[in-house]
Amino acid sequence: MNNKGLEAKQFSNTPITILLVLLYVIVAMSDNFKGIFVPFFKEDFGLNNTEIGYMLTAGLLAYAVFQYIGGIFIEKIGYKKVIALGFLIGMASLLLLITCKTYLVLILGLFGLNIGMAMFNVGVNTLGPVLTVASTAVLMNFVNFSYGASNTVIQKVVGNLLSKGVEWTQFYVFMLFCSGVLFVYLLLIKIPYAPKSEKANYNKMDLLKNKMLYLYIIALGFYLASEYGIGNWFVTYMGDEFKLDADRRALYAALFFGSETVGRLFGGYIVDRLGTFKSMLLYGCFATVFSTVGILLGEAGLIIFSIAGLFYSIIYPTIIMTAHTVFKEAASYATGLILMCATLIAMVVNMLMGIANDVIGVYYSYYSIAICIAITTLSILFIKGKVETVEVKVGEII
Repeated sequence: MNNKGLEAKQFSNTPITILLVLLYVIVAMSDNFKGIFVPFFKEDFGLNNTEIGYMLTAGLLAYAVFQYIGGIFIEKIGYKKVIALGFLIGMASLLLLITCKTYLVLILGLFGLNIGMAMFNVGVNTLGPVLTVASTAVLMNFVNFSYGASNTVIQKVVGNLLSKGVEWTQFYVFMLFCSGVLFVYLLLIKIPYAPKSEKANYNKMDLLKNKMLYLYIIALGFYLASEYGIGNWFVTYMGDEFKLDADRRALYAALFFGSETVGRLFGGYIVDRLGTFKSMLLYGCFATVFSTVGILLGEAGLIIFSIAGLFYSIIYPTIIMTAHTVFKEAASYATGLILMCATLIAMVVNMLMGIANDVIGVYYSYYSIAICIAITTLSILFIKGKVETVEVKVGEII
């Protein structure tokens, strides 16, 4: 064993684990603030829903592209430098958001912030699995649980404070402070792990010709479109359609993300018991039904729609897990490609939602949430059929 490998093995991973958990808390702030602040952005900058859609699209574009670029950077300069770069870009962008006076600066600030968050996300998802811990699955589930728990708390607490007159810029000041403290923490800790580039025995052109790859892109892309749509437009939907105040909007949003968090905490046991594809289909069907009924019933259905979060919970991590099994030697490359393309699909769908809000109204455009999760469920059904009818071998998949 080389010195670096021995050093990593003997090193305590607790400081790194704390870093990964807190990085996802910061990412949760970024992801949730923009959705909660949409009504205030519209008021302060005189924006319509189409312009809000463009703003959210720019952020998703940055997130999609720079997850891919961040992965390349990690291979070249290592985990710590990429995460540090995320902090520098993110904090500079937060300064823009705190002081912005125009729509253009708002877009630039959110674009840059999403670049920083993309660096965090790729850092967490590549560094976490290489830590020498007793159970990588427990570690990564706990990290993702911290994200979900943060979502729930942020939705409720921020909504309460906004209803009491706290300015939205103050939350970005708080986020800047937290980022600065965590950046100093990153500089002080040691990360004795280096990324490994393994030679993969597959042909990329064969992978690109494989229909299974595109089924996975569709499944994950429309799942993300649905979940991002909820994060970006649920608060606007409740405010514009039912005139709910900030506190009540926050309550329902927190219930959705809280249900999703609880589902992720215990959903792994159900997946183990029922199987991956059967679990995803069951959860996908319930998510589709609860989302559709919740929208059909209007304000009375908000509680039903919020509970749908419980059934969204396992779909994302289980799709990623099965992709690793299906694509075997090509798993790393295929997963990166699926994530980038899926995020681009979510970006386009959310841009169209913003336009549809102005053209056909917020209520009817919100049905796209249910349509997207239905498309995901149907795609999973097709994937399940292909996996079960063909003995998947490396040559057949790629």
